[in-house]
Amino acid sequence: MGCAFTQKIVKLCSMLKSRGHEVILLGAEGSNADCDEFIQTHSLNDIRREWGEGDNRYELGYDWKNKGFRHDFNKKRTETTKKFYKVCADAINERKRDDDFLLLMQGVYHKPIAVATKLFLTCEPGIGYRGSFCRFRAFESAYLQNFTYGSANPGKGINGNYYDRVIPNYFDLGDFDYSPDPGEYFLYLGRLIHRKGIETASKAVAVIGGTLKLAGQGKKSWDKKRKTLVAEDCTIHGAHLEFEGYAGVEERRKLLAGAKAVFVPTLYLEAFGGTNVEAQLSGTPVITTDFGVFPETVEQGKTGFRCNTLQDFVDAAKTVAGLDRGYIRQRAVNRYSMDNVMDQFDKWFSDLYQLYLSARNPDVKGWHNLHAANNGNVLSRQQDEGYNGRSMRT
Repeated sequence: MGCAFTQKIVKLCSMLKSRGHEVILLGAEGSNADCDEFIQTHSLNDIRREWGEGDNRYELGYDWKNKGFRHDFNKKRTETTKKFYKVCADAINERKRDDDFLLLMQGVYHKPIAVATKLFLTCEPGIGYRGSFCRFRAFESAYLQNFTYGSANPGKGINGNYYDRVIPNYFDLGDFDYSPDPGEYFLYLGRLIHRKGIETASKAVAVIGGTLKLAGQGKKSWDKKRKTLVAEDCTIHGAHLEFEGYAGVEERRKLLAGAKAVFVPTLYLEAFGGTNVEAQLSGTPVITTDFGVFPETVEQGKTGFRCNTLQDFVDAAKTVAGLDRGYIRQRAVNRYSMDNVMDQFDKWFSDLYQLYLSARNPDVKGWHNLHAANNGNVLSRQQDEGYNGRSMRT
């Protein structure tokens, strides 16, 4: 639950399988995601050897609950990453069909796999990062889509891409409880770092004299007696603080449902900020900043408050209990449940498959294809024989 990118892979596999698609997953030893075939690209021993500290309490070899996850985003790749690339390329080339979709979950980090396999339908379906490169891209937010376009073409007037989409992150409703009658505490759930706004949350709750529960990765020390948390790059203290540690599935479920509100006051331009949606799926309003993704995900004065000054955060904390938790929950379900988001993926994949057909056959229309009405179903004959007439394979 601590890694949004891992969760996107696990849930996307389930979503694809639920629509009858064939799924081949390539990844680290131990995956239990729903798929037709799992191909192990590297082992836990590889991970421990490359990034571990010899701490046998953790299967990754280090205390990821407090220290966070370690990644290979360096220009010079490790031997484990090179092994990952080779196993992926060999396995895909051995199995691929011309019309398979190749879904890359980490942008340029996975580009060597795309180069080695050369599949037309190579996509990035969950862009919440800088460094996307594919011809076909789905971004987590409109903010990130436009940020990406502008960053690639600074100071220029540019065109968009019809085949890029904005598809939000998706969540399993079974992971969350709804409570119309919350407790009296506020919650901060996330990485314990300055840029996630932990100090802002602490200051606002201290002013109103409430209780702020803290949970997440990044603790260096917690002095319960002195109510002092030392995190990676900041220290906060005060009688209003309670530290819950790293929150797993069940702990997160209870904390989110029982909170009066969840603080997500990220200082950087958040690509999606999944905690704010997880709170809303629990019927819990959020108190956040007014930039990045939040103008898209937080309805001002209805599902939470977007703030700019300390006074804004204090006022929000004082009034947030009056918001309709039932409305917050239902709006989030409509927008972010796995079933509803999968409809958006299916539409995107269908459009891409039509483009693939047109690229392979000059007599088939791609972007210009118009669906013919057929007994009330809006499906073209070409699509009926293509994407909608067979299981997609990813």
